[in-house]
Amino acid sequence: MSHSNPELLVYKASAGSGKTFTLAVNYICQLIEDPTAYRRILAVTFTNKATAEMKERILEQLDGIAERCPDSDGYLKEIQKRTGKAENEIRRSAGKALTNIIHDYSRFRIETIDSFFQSVLRNLARELNLGAGLSIELNNKDVLSDAVDILIEKLDRNSPVLYWLIEYIEEKIENDKRWNVSEEIKSFGWNIFDESYIEKGEKLREKLADPHFLPNYKKELENIQAKILKQMKDFSEKYLSALSANGLDPADLIKKSSGISGYFRKLGDGKLGDDICNATVRNCLEDAGNWASKTSPKRDIIRQLAASSLLPLLQEAEKVRPKNNMILNSCKLSLRYLNNLRLLANIYDEINLLNREHNRFLLSETNALLHNLMAKGDASFIYEKIGTTVDTVMIDEFQDTSRMQWENFHLLLEESLAQKEGSLIVGDIKQSIYRWRNGDWRILANIKKDPAFRTRECTLDTNWRSETNIIRFNNGIFKAASLVLDERYREETGNHCTDLTEAYADVEQKTPKKDNRGYVKLAFLPNSKEHPYAESMLEQLAAEVERLVGQGIAASDIAILVRKNKAIPEIAGYFEQHTSHRIVSDEAFRLDASPAANMLVDGLRLFAFPDDSISLARLAATYQQEILHKDTALNTILLEGAEKYLPAELLLRKDTLMFMPLYELLETLASIFNIREIKGQDAYLCAFYDAVTLYVQDNSSDIAAFIAYWEEVLHEKTIPSGEIDGIRILSIHKSKGLEYHTVLIPFCDWKMENETNSHLVWCSLDADNPDFAPFNELDLAPINYSKDMAQSVYHDCYQTEHLQLWVDNLNLLYVAFTRACKNLIVLGKQKQANSVSELLREAVERLDFMQTPEPDPSGECPEEGDTCETYEFGSLCTEQEGRKQSANRLKAKPETISMRVESLTPEIEFKQSNKSAEFIRGDEDDKAHYIQQGQLLHSVFASIRRKSDLEQAIGNLRFNGIFETEEQERRTREIAEKALENPVVADWFDGGWELYNECSIIFRDEEGGLQTRRPDRVMKKDGRVVVVDFKFGKKHDAYRQQVREYMELLTRMGHKHVEGYLWYVFADELERINCDEQHVS
Repeated sequence: MSHSNPELLVYKASAGSGKTFTLAVNYICQLIEDPTAYRRILAVTFTNKATAEMKERILEQLDGIAERCPDSDGYLKEIQKRTGKAENEIRRSAGKALTNIIHDYSRFRIETIDSFFQSVLRNLARELNLGAGLSIELNNKDVLSDAVDILIEKLDRNSPVLYWLIEYIEEKIENDKRWNVSEEIKSFGWNIFDESYIEKGEKLREKLADPHFLPNYKKELENIQAKILKQMKDFSEKYLSALSANGLDPADLIKKSSGISGYFRKLGDGKLGDDICNATVRNCLEDAGNWASKTSPKRDIIRQLAASSLLPLLQEAEKVRPKNNMILNSCKLSLRYLNNLRLLANIYDEINLLNREHNRFLLSETNALLHNLMAKGDASFIYEKIGTTVDTVMIDEFQDTSRMQWENFHLLLEESLAQKEGSLIVGDIKQSIYRWRNGDWRILANIKKDPAFRTRECTLDTNWRSETNIIRFNNGIFKAASLVLDERYREETGNHCTDLTEAYADVEQKTPKKDNRGYVKLAFLPNSKEHPYAESMLEQLAAEVERLVGQGIAASDIAILVRKNKAIPEIAGYFEQHTSHRIVSDEAFRLDASPAANMLVDGLRLFAFPDDSISLARLAATYQQEILHKDTALNTILLEGAEKYLPAELLLRKDTLMFMPLYELLETLASIFNIREIKGQDAYLCAFYDAVTLYVQDNSSDIAAFIAYWEEVLHEKTIPSGEIDGIRILSIHKSKGLEYHTVLIPFCDWKMENETNSHLVWCSLDADNPDFAPFNELDLAPINYSKDMAQSVYHDCYQTEHLQLWVDNLNLLYVAFTRACKNLIVLGKQKQANSVSELLREAVERLDFMQTPEPDPSGECPEEGDTCETYEFGSLCTEQEGRKQSANRLKAKPETISMRVESLTPEIEFKQSNKSAEFIRGDEDDKAHYIQQGQLLHSVFASIRRKSDLEQAIGNLRFNGIFETEEQERRTREIAEKALENPVVADWFDGGWELYNECSIIFRDEEGGLQTRRPDRVMKKDGRVVVVDFKFGKKHDAYRQQVREYMELLTRMGHKHVEGYLWYVFADELERINCDEQHVS
């Protein structure tokens, strides 16, 4: 590119360096040049919170500049410096831009990256044949869970999936592992959302389509494995035979079982790693004289045997061992997930089927779809479809961008830079902690090498957040930690860990403050029988909090950051029992923490599961305690029966309540229970009712289904904790972008590389061995991360993942440590190998300013021989930051007003609903009544699964005001009951069939146009498919042709045993339809 081309600005923004200020200034500068520029600027970030913050910041500063607010002077000076414009001109343009945006808000495009790609997708709905009313599904977990459950439900004796599952279960039992594989399959199924699998797995998916490929490949690997194990066992047996023939025992040789005899024993056991070739073995390779100790009475015979046969045997074994070890490791690693891999394609197909049925698209698929379209060369067309001209692109949190997202954005950036300067990206490799969401920091690291752009890097090197001592500590500890890791890497590989050291090259920040304030403490706790580590940690954490509060730091200024959410209940529970301090976390404000919400759900159980005596008793106990304020024991209620402890109105109205729609039922229950008597529940109830409203928009009012939704998803929903006073506790991931006066990090001891049973890496063969057979048959292999990968055909992937894990964990420490403004206290574990504690312990030794104080006589750390290693810097900072009142009207804090949730029941009930209109059209003659009766019965049969559902279906029609008279209701019930007595019909309605009521079949006609057919009822069971059309008039040939068409379509969909029936309900007659030679046009 020529140097006259615009540059892409790349801001490297370390923690607290004013990233939002920089982004806002760049955006406002464009608006000062042109107050309508926002229509052509696309700014994207990664979270809704960051999007809202950016919009607020820009609007506040535009207003502040226009209205001459003093707290916008910093922005004004920077904009003057950049644009060279006069102050009054800037103020006028800011006012104009603000007015434009407020009156044209939909074109003020600051949005999340997902929201942007969704808008592109919706604009392409027609071209992609996506249906009208397409919904975007955000919850991959639920979709995956449903798909796996349905996949397992569909299993029959003819299904290959069943045989794979049985084989998989047998393998688990053989290895003494739990065989309940549903959850494990779901866990493995997550890989269909992994970008490596989506992007590079196309050839793999083609091979998986062949049912013979994986069994053959598995057999081939197992044969190779068996051959190698036999070959190495032969060496061991030859060695033992040679000893036995000469009257020797393995213990007679040098170093006994740990020496050369141990080597051959391990070969026989299939252990071929480099670690078995120890110093003793290497000495034996050099000289036959080294095979026996100098004092051995059998020294001569051992030397002779070694020279004649044992040394050549060892040389031959060592010649083949390294390669055999590599192949054996590769076989073991490759075999691990082969059974799961077979299922991956089936899960993928099932998810696609579910999505088509529900007319939805997974948000996670959006990137992949656009990526595939662009790969075909349709990029320009795609961005034309956005419907707007974008000439400036700003991307925030760029280190969290995935490779696919970047490639999808790449062209848009190229297009914008071809038009004008101003596009920019902002990021910090050190804050990349979302790799599990496909974020790839290497894109930012290598952007200057991208030939499509001429980049200009700017490093924001001043930390405006933290006190000087905290900045100095973080500068030192992360510089030292990156050097420690570089030295370890060099020992392992012989090379420098350049990626990591370059990522942390800009870690040192300046401070704008003149004084040296701020406090840092690192403590490493021991682990002993007398003082178990976990207990000591909780004691130490509580003692630190007591010390901080005792010195005047407010509880609401303290934050506890943890690596995993599962530590939160443990810490909160300890503080509740042993301290007077309140712990505030999102988990504490879940809906299932609300007695009001739990009462309403237990009230629903009364209708869905009337025999559930435990839930009924729990409901009665809560009612007695929370509403009537009586301390009635649960056991008493269980013994005496719950009915006498519940409101009489609930039991009197039970039969009518069960026919109410879900939302109205919940409001009525709230009224009957007098729920407003429970104080402090309004926020929970608002959130609960909002969630119910959203639920009924996409689901039926079926009570049992809603209870299942509550138990699986809704109970975990949280309400904002707001300004509640207390110590905050949250995960490091959630703390990103936030700051706190004082930060404590307990349990700072997680592994740098966690070799779990479910750490899967998608691997290709090493670059220097791309054709290594038979492993080259899989283009992409799922491999469980372990050190065995280092000595396998996946060595390159191991080194890449090894480095990525180091960066991930160092970044987690960086994000956690840089949240602190005034005080930082870190509590780790002594002698925890390969952990962040060990890394910090080594790094802190290199910081000359860290002091080791005398042991504290107050006994904060465990004593009596258990010494707590402590390092400190600075003195505790207790000053509070005064919150200045801003004159900016857009920064005004909303007033908090108290509220109360009440449900009002209208005095007048309207029985007739809109639905009844369908049944009251036409003349009121006999024919109309006949047709109307048919419509009623059609509605009943279409809505029931089994015969026992009949009463509820009729009750629903009654509730919706569809029956005009009681006689009409009675007549409908009579006809339906009689019709269901037919033995064939009774079988259809026994509840054992997989049911599709009035589902559309979509197909293409001869001209290629989309056509739809909608049979009344399609049922599947044991390989049979039955299609039924209900008829309420006379027989007609056209009806038969209609059912034949349905049968033909179902056959074309792959169903082999299809039966078709016409059911003439009034005549109580079934006609079986034969699928003859007629075809669907």
